[in-house]
Amino acid sequence: MRKRNLIIAGVTAWGLLLVALAVYSYRNDAATVPGQTTVGQAQATMDRVAGEVVGIAPQLSAVIDDQDARNCEITKAWDGKALTKTVTLATPKGTEEKLLRSIAEQLPGGYKARITEPDDSIAMYADAGDFVAVRGRTAPGIVTITMTSGCRTEK
Repeated sequence: MRKRNLIIAGVTAWGLLLVALAVYSYRNDAATVPGQTTVGQAQATMDRVAGEVVGIAPQLSAVIDDQDARNCEITKAWDGKALTKTVTLATPKGTEEKLLRSIAEQLPGGYKARITEPDDSIAMYADAGDFVAVRGRTAPGIVTITMTSGCRTEK
């Protein structure tokens, strides 16, 4: 009988420890996938990045498109929204590459912005944190910075 009571006590203690660790992790650990964050968190990050991009070249004409929200599936049982926000900068023709490189250099270091040259134009990629990707492309007289959030919960 004593051995049985020890086993029951041990299993109960183990279960309580797992529950306590799960609650602690839920409250204190950072999200590991976009679905664990909200549309509001992504929107705040995108607004911050848009402000930083416009602040890098305040003398240029900038158009900031509001978020385009599309429905998506986080899981088969859970729907969410994915956001896209675009900043379009008008620049004199021939200066697009220089502007995009300048944006990449002046974004915060934590974004780890990098420039690639996949074809005749150049592209930029950065990670703004909070699972927000920042991409930049050039076209004649235009630099377009696009931020995407991935699928997230609405609340």
